[in-house]
Amino acid sequence: MQITDDVERASWLGRRMYRQGGWARVGSIAGYDFEAYARILHPRPTGNGAWEHRRWADVAATAGKVMHPLVQWERLLDHDEPQGGTSDVGRLDPQVLAALAPLLGDATTTPDDALAAYWVGGSGQDLIGHSATIDRYDYVLARTTTTELAEPGWGVDIGFRTDESPQLLWPEDHAWVLATEIDWDSTIVAGSQAFVHAILTDGRFEAFPVDEDSDLSWDGDTINRSTT
Repeated sequence: MQITDDVERASWLGRRMYRQGGWARVGSIAGYDFEAYARILHPRPTGNGAWEHRRWADVAATAGKVMHPLVQWERLLDHDEPQGGTSDVGRLDPQVLAALAPLLGDATTTPDDALAAYWVGGSGQDLIGHSATIDRYDYVLARTTTTELAEPGWGVDIGFRTDESPQLLWPEDHAWVLATEIDWDSTIVAGSQAFVHAILTDGRFEAFPVDEDSDLSWDGDTINRSTT
């Protein structure tokens, strides 16, 4: 992985994210007009068990809640308002990214030329490089490959002590986008129908199909309401 100052390579994505009234919509963070979208839930916070076993569904079953594409983690905890700090908000576990990497590589013609974007208000603040504005945030960009992301240890190449998953990731051919919004505890992957189907049918990921207008805000989960 290597920092790049070629910020123009990010300009296309900002244009794809904009739509009037699109706040908190899937397309507003991963780009509109892709064929399909998947929402990958971040593994629930616990030190026990492999990441693919730390599932929201287990918490939902215990709490008598319902799993569905727009489920909100804190509603499973029966909170009546978002409290924060109870899940991996804004961060995709690098182990999950490593598991996704082969699928990402298969879904692009440019697996050896991808860009990772790190928000300068988060992990990107420790990186030295020109920043690119994508929609409403500024990011430091780094060149990478899907093969590199599948192997641990790439974070040190750009100054991290450990691997830090980017907020945005896309290949040069723009075949897909992986987006982890800083305020959400899930990651959106946008791309072709075949690509998204491969993610949804891979049992390692706790993932649901969504569309570009799906509401991923706190109010988007209209099924699980507080019982207090």
